[in-house]
This record gives sequence, C-alpha cells and structure tokens, in this order.
Amino acid sequence: MVTLKRISNILKYGVGDDARQRKQADKAKAREARFQSELWSENGDVASRKYASYDDYLAHQASKFERVVDRLHETEDDDLAEFVRRFEGCAPLSEMRNVLCLGARLGTEVRALHALGYFAVGIDLNPGERNAYVLPGDFHNVVFPDGSVDAIYTNCLDHVFDLEKMIAEIRRMLRAGGLFVADVLAGYEEGFTPGAYEATHWRKADAFIEKIRGLGSFGVEEVRDLGHHRRDHWTQAVFRKPA
Repeated sequence: MVTLKRISNILKYGVGDDARQRKQADKAKAREARFQSELWSENGDVASRKYASYDDYLAHQASKFERVVDRLHETEDDDLAEFVRRFEGCAPLSEMRNVLCLGARLGTEVRALHALGYFAVGIDLNPGERNAYVLPGDFHNVVFPDGSVDAIYTNCLDHVFDLEKMIAEIRRMLRAGGLFVADVLAGYEEGFTPGAYEATHWRKADAFIEKIRGLGSFGVEEVRDLGHHRRDHWTQAVFRKPA
C-alpha cells in the first residue's frame, strides 16, 4: 500500500537512486542542525539531549515505537541475521546461559539468542502489544533481583537518560563473573549524528567504552569491530563483572 508519506516523498524527491540520495542528504542536514541546536549540551566526551523532566524523557522515548514499528518489521529478517552473526561471534557469551536484553523493542535480538540456545528476554519502555519476547520496563530501574542474570546485552546506549544509573543497574543485576555486552555506535566525531530520539551520545567509541568500564568497575574481555549494518558503524565491547 502506498502511504501519504510515500506519495509526499515521491513528489518532493522523485524516484530512483538520485532521489534516495537527495532524501538522505536532507535527513543528514536536519540531524546535524538538531544536534547543533539548544536541544543538546556537551559535558566532556558525552553529549546529552535536554529534557524538562524524567517523565518527558520517558514519554519521548516511548513514542518512538509507533514511528519505527513498520520499518522494524520490514527489516526484521535482515536484523535477525545480523544479531545471530554478532552473538555467534561473541566468544565470551558462549559461557553464559541466560541473557537480558535492554531496549529490545520488537525483540529481534531475543529471537536471535533463542535460536542460538540461550534463555533470553527483553525489556523496553514500549514493546508494543502482544510482544512475546519483550516485557515493559525501564532500564534505569529494573525489577529483577541482584545477581540474577548471567549476561546483559544492549545496543541502546544512545537512548540513555542517566548513564551512571543504567550502568549501576546492569552491575547490580549481573551475577559475579557475568557479562555486559554492548554494541556501541561510532561517536559524533567519527561520523554519526544523533537523530530525533537519541538521548546520549559520545565523541569517540573507544573513549565511551572506557567510560563504561570505569563506571561499572568492569574488566574488558573483548572489543571488536562489527562493521556497518546499513548506514551505521558498530563496535562490540564485552565487559565482565569481577568474580
């Protein structure tokens, strides 16, 4: 079905590869303007979106699902294959039996972990209706007990309101010797510009990984280049809670 948005885009940009490039260029300009605006503030190597309150942050982040759900379904098979590749290549994760996924949306990463034999579940502020893989939850304040999880995974560190609080929750839930696996985007000095829903971003991925290590008093098991998935470049960092 051709939507009104699709018709509007065709009228504005035309069709074909040139049209796609014009649309991407316009979106890049809008992202850059937004990031350079008063909506963002920098503190050292980390930049944060300004929110009037924590409730405003929660409402803004939860609203993203309805904006992206159709696209997530369109790319679900490709995303599932990518998650399987990432988890299969993560050697330290093979030691673990259960995994909690933070900011899991549809739960595609949960499905990938199931396919590889893990017990896994996700949480998200807005997992949509009848989501068999993801529970409603805020990764700043999780209901699960201390030391109850073998491993925690996320690719949503750019949607964090309070990084220190989130990392403290991760450390609290991990058992001794447990793993935190984080897929980290390139920094804004490395070519990534935050969009309409990112709440936190960083200058460079390696410095941000070191910041996470320090906040959690973790050991670093592994850092590897995951390459590009569509337009974004990713690095995977695996942290271990001391035994």
